[in-house]
Amino acid sequence: MIISMVVLIAACAVWVAMVPRVSTVPRSVQDVPGIAREVSAQQKWQVALPQGLSSDWVPTNVRLLRYDGKAPSWHAGYQAPSGKFVSLEQTKNGTDGWVKDQTGFRAETGQQISLAGVAWTKVENKDNDQRSLVRVEPLAGLDTVVTGKAGWAELQRFAGSLQAGR
Repeated sequence: MIISMVVLIAACAVWVAMVPRVSTVPRSVQDVPGIAREVSAQQKWQVALPQGLSSDWVPTNVRLLRYDGKAPSWHAGYQAPSGKFVSLEQTKNGTDGWVKDQTGFRAETGQQISLAGVAWTKVENKDNDQRSLVRVEPLAGLDTVVTGKAGWAELQRFAGSLQAGR
């Protein structure tokens, strides 16, 4: 009886060792410009997309977010070259509450920076390791936030590359 139990345990161990394991989750390739055109036509917005970034910036998810009682938001998420996540969030007539939702409910750092001649306000949530750039003036009429766990340099590179309606 003990011998048969040892044989069964050994067989199970061999079987478990032979089962393939996923080392990475494959990313679905998204037609980001196509989805942006569709959202733009549907919402009558000129949503922004990054232009001129290297192929190291990989789109991971894009969609129009709709929640009960809240304005719809354009969301485009990317994996930055560092492997960290960066997302673009846009909405029409975004409230202070919308901005707080996107930035993790944290206050401004008090720093404003200029990217491609446009003013952005830095916001940081140290508890959640989240950094955000909030565009001071709307982009093509849309309030714009770039946020994520990437470092400031990558967030700034991403924000500086945004162009509306392409």
